[in-house]
Amino acid sequence: MMRTQLPDAALRRALAPALTALTTLAVLTALTGCGLIGPSTYDTDETAIEADSGEEFTLSVPSNASLGERWYVAEPKPAARVVRAAGEDQENSGSEADGASGGSQLFRFKAVGRGSTTIRLIHCPVHACIDQGDDSATASPPPPAGSTAAPASNRPTYHTYTVTVK
Repeated sequence: MMRTQLPDAALRRALAPALTALTTLAVLTALTGCGLIGPSTYDTDETAIEADSGEEFTLSVPSNASLGERWYVAEPKPAARVVRAAGEDQENSGSEADGASGGSQLFRFKAVGRGSTTIRLIHCPVHACIDQGDDSATASPPPPAGSTAAPASNRPTYHTYTVTVK
């Protein structure tokens, strides 16, 4: 009878760390899904966002501010009854030197009420948009002198996120 208990006890001791790790992972996954552990961050390829009321989330877009590249929240603004802006940050990867590459512009939002809305961001390469000073911009229509249109890489582009608050 002692022999059957020893393998069971040894098996329990061997499996205990794995079961603890799995339980911890399950709890963290559940808490993250509820928005209880930090805000969720969405990149440009994640355009459908679901959030609970009260949850904060961040839109992260690639940006090279040192070269004059900028993103803005475009008109029409998202429905204030569904989400509200909670701030904006710039993350630079690497050097602060002129011409340094990489980085992200971060737009933080808070889900405030049930419903659905869109958040439109406009990406402005250098000199492609007119800064209105209120964190919004309009596309600058005049192309460079001597050409019939600005090159595609110099034109503003829009990126749309659909947000559903449960």
